[in-house]
Order: sequence, then C-alpha cells, then structure tokens
Amino acid sequence: MPPTPALPLDWQTFETAYDVEETCFKLASASLALLGASPFKDQAFSAFAFNAVSFPSLSLSLDTDPANRERDYYPPDWSNECIEVDVPEIGQLWEEGYARIEGALLELIDAADDELLDAIEEGYLHSLRKTMVRLETSHAFEQIRTCPRFWTVVTQIDADTEEEERQLDQVRQGLPV
Repeated sequence: MPPTPALPLDWQTFETAYDVEETCFKLASASLALLGASPFKDQAFSAFAFNAVSFPSLSLSLDTDPANRERDYYPPDWSNECIEVDVPEIGQLWEEGYARIEGALLELIDAADDELLDAIEEGYLHSLRKTMVRLETSHAFEQIRTCPRFWTVVTQIDADTEEEERQLDQVRQGLPV
C-alpha cells in the first residue's frame, strides 16, 4: 500500500496515485459477477448506480422497478440501495479493495479548503462516470439480469438527477463535462 500522497493534491494526481478508476472498475465488475451468482441471480434489475451517499463513501444501488424512471422517481426508489449489505460478499470485496482509497480521500478531505474540496469531489464523480461508461462498454452488466432500457447513473444525495444524466451522457460521447 503506497503512503498517502503529500497534500494538497489535485484530483488527477490523486486518481493516478490510487488508480481509482481501475480499482472501482475491477470492484464493480467483480461485484456484478457476485450478484449474478447470488440469491438475486433471477432478479431482473432496471437500474444501477454508483451512489456517492456521503463523499467519499460509495454504495452500489440497484432498482428492480422499471416504471420508476417513467414515474419520474429521481433517483429511483432503489430496491437494493446498498447491494453490498444485501450480498455480504460484495461488501467484503469493497471493504478490502476500496478501503485504501477511502482512507486517503478522508485524509485529503480533512486537509482541503473549500475550493480544493469542490474540485476533488467533482474529479471523483467524473472518475466514477468514466468507470460507469467503461462498465457499460465492457458489457459488465451482462453478468446480471437486466430489464429493457436498463438505466445507469452516478448519483449523490439531493443531486439533480437530470444534470447527473447529462454529465454521464457527455462522458459517453467523449465530451468534456
């Protein structure tokens, strides 16, 4: 485990030092494989989110009701808001694989001024968006049963879901956010 980088840092330096995108991609891919082999293997999911509940904590949220999006339930009424709790093997995977990143982020957050904190948080969310697009393009979601019009999003508490969707779409298109 590398030592915590000297502070302050910009997001790109932190992301490179801790390989955040690659780590989250591997953990999410492995989580989807575990979910596909779990008691939820026959459940069809309608939505998946990287749910940055309390920065830098991260949950994997899934919904099972495809009509929630049409009803403008934004974000969806997550039927499994923290799948890492519902499938303990996923929780253990993230606890072991993400703890180093979360610990370093907590240290960085504690040392950051407001401007740096905003930049770090936006960089973190952007990295999660890039990871989500990579999950989509690598067909990682084929490891679970999904509903038609399966929806993915990177979200936070009280966030503007339409804005989050717009930013994720920009990443899909390779545009700057």
